[in-house]
Amino acid sequence: MVDFRAGDIDQIDLPLGEDRTLESLRQAVVPPFVMIVPFLELPESVELVRQEGLDEDGIHGCVFTLRGVAIDRGTLRVGFRDLRSGKVVIERTIPVEVR
Repeated sequence: MVDFRAGDIDQIDLPLGEDRTLESLRQAVVPPFVMIVPFLELPESVELVRQEGLDEDGIHGCVFTLRGVAIDRGTLRVGFRDLRSGKVVIERTIPVEVR
């Protein structure tokens, strides 16, 4: 079970030094979203520990494991990029606070 789902939350609170999981946005594998990949951009106070694919067929997405490394506030950006062009096709920004 994940701690946060990007499509359902308005803010993320991370305890300093602890890991939490964030499920990326989800997108069905249907045109025009056949060749897209998830991305995550983090503030300096948060690091990406690992990224794992979803265990579901027909859905783009993944689970990110995040760790708060410094007490601070910032914004993360999560979404999908077109694999061929590199352009962002879906995105969401979420405030994040490490305490």
